[in-house]
Amino acid sequence: MTFEYAAYLKILLLCGYTAAVKEYIDKALIEQDPLSDIILELSAVSSNDKVMLSVINEYLRKVDDTDIDYNKTVFNLVLSFLKTKYIEESMPMAEITALMRKIAFYTEHHFDEPWQTMYFMGDILDEVESGYLDKKDFERKFDAFINDGICFCISTVQTEESFCKRILRKIRNKK
Repeated sequence: MTFEYAAYLKILLLCGYTAAVKEYIDKALIEQDPLSDIILELSAVSSNDKVMLSVINEYLRKVDDTDIDYNKTVFNLVLSFLKTKYIEESMPMAEITALMRKIAFYTEHHFDEPWQTMYFMGDILDEVESGYLDKKDFERKFDAFINDGICFCISTVQTEESFCKRILRKIRNKK
């Protein structure tokens, strides 16, 4: 198992997705030849989330955090997980954006792109739902982020024209 994959599994455990971690371990037990020590250790303690997290943390201590490619490899693994949840429609968009915030926070890189986009996605969705930002533009940018990892910030989402401005524009256009 790579350190990036271990970091990804740690994030899933912290977010409560134990089943996904166990699924990976079961798959690795079947496919890996020879089995890595970390997989054997994780399979032995897979009934206890906290012990699994401890095993992964111990494994990650073998390498400096700067040697783990969070911004590409771990991000792509996380994005693949989120994309599956989004495509299967097993989670509504609001839940996905809340999960994005947790994931970005647990990476400890949440103020660096691409994690920053993920971290603030829920805030942007709140602005869309309140009517301040354009929903269609947000959905396009959200889809581009989920599907292709294209980052954006709140300032690039079009603002929704207010009711008063629409009325004033219609009055001016009639003259």
